Amino acid sequence: MTHDARLTRERDFHNERFGAVEERKQDSFYFAAQPAMDAYWRLARAACPGREVLEYGCSNGMSSIGLARFAKRITGIDISDVAVQQATNAAVRRGISNVTFQVDNAENMNLPSAGFDVVFGSGILHHLVLEKALGEVRRVLRPGGKAFFFEPLGHNPVINLYRNWTPTARTVDEHPLLKSDFEIVRKHFSNCDLEFFALATLASIPFRRSPLGAAIRAVGKQIDMPLLKIPGAKWQAWIVVMALEA
Repeated sequence: MTHDARLTRERDFHNERFGAVEERKQDSFYFAAQPAMDAYWRLARAACPGREVLEYGCSNGMSSIGLARFAKRITGIDISDVAVQQATNAAVRRGISNVTFQVDNAENMNLPSAGFDVVFGSGILHHLVLEKALGEVRRVLRPGGKAFFFEPLGHNPVINLYRNWTPTARTVDEHPLLKSDFEIVRKHFSNCDLEFFALATLASIPFRRSPLGAAIRAVGKQIDMPLLKIPGAKWQAWIVVMALEA
């Protein structure tokens, strides 16, 4: 498998995903990960005011557009030209002038070194070669800059069984992060804070369309708060939120 072939597979997969009319069934499972998403957005929103920001894997642009009123300027990159066009169109429709989007390779970005104060990305690192990706994130960050990521973990056997049952739901090259991957993270960043989410809250997934769903998730969140601070348990979580400092 060559580097170019891998990038082509990723581009084609995501072009098809963003061109689809219907939501993927798997996307609705993120109902259980809402506490993780809330924590991720609190971090990104707090870091953005007055800053030069990069969204690393901008998807359809809704995240950058949502943060535009806080940041000085946001640049969004994605490998999918379909996603970038959707993002650009959305910004134009809303009259947002401080956000721009471009097609780019996250492992070799066409962006200046030390050009950003903040980088944020959701569900992108596990699609990439970490050594290259994190080296690039570190390159474009200014000294003391911050990066925030929302990523799946790959240790829970039940989640991995589901992944094995549904291979077409993801690319063949993606790799949920393992404990050993954070050695690479710490090599590139002076500070690496990790917060773990979505173990007990997974019980809410069957009820996600029920009036009971939010209540079950709230109970799961309360269970997860102490549970996922236990060293042996936290790596069984589905999601990690990473706060990094250059």
